Amino acid sequence: MKKSNRKALIAILVMVFGVGFLIFRGLSSTSVYYMTVAELKTSEIGRQLTANQSVRIGGLVVDGGTDYNQRELVLRFSLKDESDPQQTINAIYQGAKPDAFEPDIETLLEGTYNREKNLFLAETLLVKCPSKYESDLNNKQEDAK
Repeated sequence: MKKSNRKALIAILVMVFGVGFLIFRGLSSTSVYYMTVAELKTSEIGRQLTANQSVRIGGLVVDGGTDYNQRELVLRFSLKDESDPQQTINAIYQGAKPDAFEPDIETLLEGTYNREKNLFLAETLLVKCPSKYESDLNNKQEDAK
């Protein structure tokens, strides 16, 4: 093998390993677990989460368990598991309350969980739009049947 070909091969290998390393680091630092409320509280993975490890959870907003301070933009609420409503956690989110946020609405939170306090500190709050926002086209199609 010529000396110039060997240098080119080494340069290509260094670039491939460098890009691979950057992709691996990027994925490992941004990936988070997704769990239901019951999984977070009872599963082995949920119990192994540290207090500063980010996790994404989904559940339903508990009716009557919501307190929103509009001045300080602090939303306190409880979230229950969809399949096991006895499993609940308390959550705090700092930010504007979404318009669609209401009892029994599917909610997705991302943040950290403090197991001792049963408290989830949410950095991100997403709610599923309720069916009342679906278009009239679906209703008209059902009426036509």
